[in-house]
Amino acid sequence: MSTSTSAKRSEPNRPLTLTLAEHLHRLRQQFPAIRPFEEEDDVKWWNDGLDALDANRLDLAERIFKKLVLAQPNHFDGYFGLAQVYHRQRSVQPAILFADEALRLAQASLDDGSLDPSTLDELREFRRQLDPASAGSTPEPANPDASQQKSRPV
Repeated sequence: MSTSTSAKRSEPNRPLTLTLAEHLHRLRQQFPAIRPFEEEDDVKWWNDGLDALDANRLDLAERIFKKLVLAQPNHFDGYFGLAQVYHRQRSVQPAILFADEALRLAQASLDDGSLDPSTLDELREFRRQLDPASAGSTPEPANPDASQQKSRPV
């Protein structure tokens, strides 16, 4: 492995861990036609992503939420959707990374008055479930039916 890469191995034979910036760079390479703030399908993508999660079509949900992250990089929902996908795939590091960004963006929305506080509470609970140290064991995937609602969380 080259020493010039910013990705790190936490243990031998473990996958590389990426920063959020590296994940976003890969998303832009994967979907070069998606332009921030110029897409009209973002609400549809949120609902389609939730439908794919409900149907356990994780590859489809991942593709949809990636597009949403690129289309609305300052809104938490695409990041939250990806965190849920990665959590179900048992990819803990990216789940935590995207959940943390969703929380940061949701807090900013709460601060400017555009987010209901209960949505931020839901995100915090989801994030808490991702941290194995806080639960003492590997967390179980969250029940999407318990917290997901159609329409974009605002």
